[in-house]
Amino acid sequence: MKHFLKPFFALFLLTNLISSCNSKKEPYTVKFTSEKDTLSYVLGAMNAKTISESRTESFEKLDKEQVIKGFNANLAGTPAEACLSTLQQLFGPTYQDFNPSYLKEGSLCMGKLTGYAFYYDIRKLGALDRVNFTMVKKGFEDGLYRRDSTVIKPNSMRFIMSEFITGLNVDNGNKMLEKAKKIPGVQVFDNGIVLQTLQAGKGPNPGATDDVKVHYILTSALGDTIQSSYRGDQNGKVEPIPLSLNGGVIPGWSFAIPKMKVGGKYRIYVPWNLAYGEQQGKESLCFFVELIERGAAGSFTNPIKTNQQ
Repeated sequence: MKHFLKPFFALFLLTNLISSCNSKKEPYTVKFTSEKDTLSYVLGAMNAKTISESRTESFEKLDKEQVIKGFNANLAGTPAEACLSTLQQLFGPTYQDFNPSYLKEGSLCMGKLTGYAFYYDIRKLGALDRVNFTMVKKGFEDGLYRRDSTVIKPNSMRFIMSEFITGLNVDNGNKMLEKAKKIPGVQVFDNGIVLQTLQAGKGPNPGATDDVKVHYILTSALGDTIQSSYRGDQNGKVEPIPLSLNGGVIPGWSFAIPKMKVGGKYRIYVPWNLAYGEQQGKESLCFFVELIERGAAGSFTNPIKTNQQ
C-alpha cells in the first residue's frame, strides 16, 4: 500500500516547537521519530478540538484530567452507551444546563465516548496499523490544553489530516472497485466504471444528452449511505429526481446511464476521477440507480416556458 502522506515529515522531524510566551521557560517539546508518530499526534489533537473548540461554557467546565483519563482508557473501542445518560445528567436534557455534582463522572464519560468514536472510525477506515496510540494520547492531551499548535502549526495539521483521509479514500475506493469486478455478470469498462444489472429494464436507453428521472441511493466505498431519493423531500413526498445527462450529473453517470434501459435497476461503481474528484477527497462511490423515465434534452429539467404574446 502506498504511503498516503507526502514528504512533509522532514519539516517536523527535527523542529516542532515554538517558544512559549515566557522566554525564561524551556519551550514545550514533543519528539517525533516517524511519519506515523506525527500523524497519530495530529489525529489525537484534532479529536480533542471537538471538545476544546466547542465554544460552549459548559464544556469549558469539564475536568480535563478526567476527560483525558476516559479517552486513554477507551482507545480499544469499548462501547460506552451508559455514558449517554451520565452526560444528560451533567449537561441537562437539552445540553443547556450544567450540574457540577456530575462533573467528575461526566468528564470521564466524555473522554470514554470520544475514545470509542475515534477507535471505531479508525478501525472502520482500515487504518489501525497506521496509528501509534501512544502519540494519539499525547496529541489528545495537548489538544485539550490547547498547546498542540505550539508543536505543529494548525495549517500543517489540516494538511496532514487531508492527506490522511484522501489516502484512505483512494485505498478503500480501490478495494471496493476490485471487489465489484468479481461480481458475476458485471460490465467492467476501461475507464474503471463497473456496472451491475440488478433488474434488466425493458424500455429504451437514454441518449447521451437526454433528461432522465431516477431514484438513487448513494453509498461510500465503505457502504455507508450518503444520500437517498427514497427518503423523500422535507414534506415526506417521494418522487423520482429529474436530471440532465448533458452536464447535470457527474461524469460517471453521463457514461453509465446511457447503458441502462428504462425500468431497470442497476448499481454503478464509480472511481473517484469520474465522481467528484479531488474536491471531495478522491472518494470512489457506489450508486444504486432505478431508471424511471427518459426524455429529450429539456423535457424534465428546463423551467416551464410561458407563451409570449
